[in-house]
Amino acid sequence: MISIIIPAFNEEDRIPKTLSKIADYVKKDPDNFEVIVVDDASTDKTSEVSKEFSARIKNLKVLTLEESPFAGKGYAVNKGVLASRGDLILFTDADGSTPIEELDKLLSKITEGYDIAIGSRALQRETVKKRQNFIREYMGRIFNIFVRVLTVKDIVDTQCGFKLFKRETSLDIFKNQKIFDFGFDVELLFAATKKGLKISEVPVLWFNDPKSSVDPIKDSIRMFIDLFKTRLYYSEKNGPILDKLFFIVYKYRTFWKFSIVGATNTIVDIGALFILTRSLGIGAISANLISVEIAIIWSFTWNSIWTFSKRNTGDSLIKRVLIFQFVSLGGYVVNQIMFLVFFEVIGVLDLIAKVLTVPFTLVFNYILNSRWTFRDVKTGKASWYYYSALILILLALYYWLTQIIDIPFFGL
Repeated sequence: MISIIIPAFNEEDRIPKTLSKIADYVKKDPDNFEVIVVDDASTDKTSEVSKEFSARIKNLKVLTLEESPFAGKGYAVNKGVLASRGDLILFTDADGSTPIEELDKLLSKITEGYDIAIGSRALQRETVKKRQNFIREYMGRIFNIFVRVLTVKDIVDTQCGFKLFKRETSLDIFKNQKIFDFGFDVELLFAATKKGLKISEVPVLWFNDPKSSVDPIKDSIRMFIDLFKTRLYYSEKNGPILDKLFFIVYKYRTFWKFSIVGATNTIVDIGALFILTRSLGIGAISANLISVEIAIIWSFTWNSIWTFSKRNTGDSLIKRVLIFQFVSLGGYVVNQIMFLVFFEVIGVLDLIAKVLTVPFTLVFNYILNSRWTFRDVKTGKASWYYYSALILILLALYYWLTQIIDIPFFGL
């Protein structure tokens, strides 16, 4: 059996024509085909008009999805594939840009021994009977350059919505799918190459529909983001150099997120220090303390909603805020100690001294916040007494240094 998956979002106007052509195509052997329309939480009558074809298509199924954070074409395709029964699985666009008769070309490649056969608009440009506008075509070509550099090197057109998969060898790819937006095609093909599956790219007829809902700018940006996500998800520790680099980024992604928040912290921190010292005339040591506190509030907010958002700490917001503030006291101390060393001892300009404190403060804050403030309950309880003792020892060290250098404790 061949399963034909049609992802659809608000397609009540276009899908009847597509289903009509598919109905004519499958009537030659109705028992050998099933057609699954996946209504991706449409707000129109996509499901209703699709069900009207049940008399013409023997094995027609309409799946209606609820709104989901995973919503997107890739999510609809995934749900359709996992609900299918066919030995071969085709997904095609609801606008029928590629005529269903082109399936015969893909089937011949499967017969030759390929695991996946995909339609292509780029191998033979003359098969494109109605072109996209200049911006969309240009953005597509740029995107494909990045695709070939970072992921699948031997495929010219990864985005044509007409792909046929052999169920036996490809189903696991869909079961492990992670990207559900427009960039899902790249993930599927890249995962297939990682698995060693044979892929054939086949020139197919293609007619651009000017009513396409794809935004050439916004959706291109999302596809580029998905491309880098794909490269991160499938990176390997012992792979080529590029793989190793992406593996390091992905493995330590929490630290990199924390660092990005830290980078924005630095802007907030240094900006506040500049205003406090240059505009308000506050002394550098005291101003440093105030600017750090401003940055701490910024840091907690973004680390809560982004860096550690997937962790279940089991603690209330108030408790996490209090712990974060206590850890931040340690951050204050580390920051002040290093600032004293660079500014008072070495004699570096205050703003430069401030920049030099960043890596020390960043590493300290990440270790304690990762293992205490935002510690996931499944990893056990935090060793809060050790962390508390460390902060108190650093506080005592800072006090001792202020007495030696003869400056006010914490600038007060």
